[in-house]
Amino acid sequence: MEDNNNTPTQEQQDPRLIQPEIIGELRKNKIGKPILVIELFLLFGIVFTSLPFINEMLNDENSKLYQLINGKPQSVVTTTTIKSDVQGEFYDGSKLTQLQSGIAMRYDDIVIKDIELRAGVLKCTIYAYTGIVDLDKENYFLEISSSSGNVLGAIKLYGKYDNVEQEVELETNSVAFNSSYGYQGRIVEMTDDDYPDITFESVDTKGYATLVCTKNTRTISYRFQNNFLVSMIDEDHQTTREKSTDDYINLLAAAKEKASNLGTSIASVEEVEDGFIFKASIDYDKKYEIPSKVVDYNYYPQNTLAKKIKYTQVGKGYDCK
Repeated sequence: MEDNNNTPTQEQQDPRLIQPEIIGELRKNKIGKPILVIELFLLFGIVFTSLPFINEMLNDENSKLYQLINGKPQSVVTTTTIKSDVQGEFYDGSKLTQLQSGIAMRYDDIVIKDIELRAGVLKCTIYAYTGIVDLDKENYFLEISSSSGNVLGAIKLYGKYDNVEQEVELETNSVAFNSSYGYQGRIVEMTDDDYPDITFESVDTKGYATLVCTKNTRTISYRFQNNFLVSMIDEDHQTTREKSTDDYINLLAAAKEKASNLGTSIASVEEVEDGFIFKASIDYDKKYEIPSKVVDYNYYPQNTLAKKIKYTQVGKGYDCK
């Protein structure tokens, strides 16, 4: 006889009547929110750190992002004009400018460029920006300063220029350039009040004093009374050494013509064994006036100030004592 205990109950026979048993609870609200906060924080950090780069790209006309939004920028043609500082086509010649090759400085119509310095010589290129500039008739100087701005001396600008560039060598006896140092310069136009005062070693009781200026073969003695020019003695001893025959003949002819124009009582040319000696004695106290045919910018009008003559002649490379 079979055991009745093995007979299935009604619940066992019908699965739909089985009641679920709770063994735990999943709390979604405690797991999802922290992850979302972390994701938002990371996204905010990425955007925040990227803003400067995005902003820079939006302002850069050459960037891909700028060109994607605004299109490629149009090319712009600019013209360069003279500036009042160290910008543009020319440096402002009235302000201190580093003296070196590759620079071009302008003051009014005077342009100086590509400067090279050695000993007491400044090699450069000069031309007139417009028209013609005759610097022999003007009182323009290139004032030389150290890199710290201390004025060391000046070079007299001379010669006649148009818009054709000319390479020149300007001498000065006030500055001996040293390649180990840097120099600055500016172009100045001097007036009588601008020249530095001078003191003569010897002045007689009537106020007479003499300034002797020498350069190469030439010596000019300027005589002053109370610092005003009253007379000059010019002597130039030219030799045949280191000169071609044609150069020597041309110098001799020019000296004879100059002496003739000054007058036989004023000037003479004497041929000597090694060349010739030109001499001229100009005395303004004797009412003498230099003829217009004589063009010599080392000759100054009567009553020219002693300080102006010394500053100018030293600026030309003369040794004046």
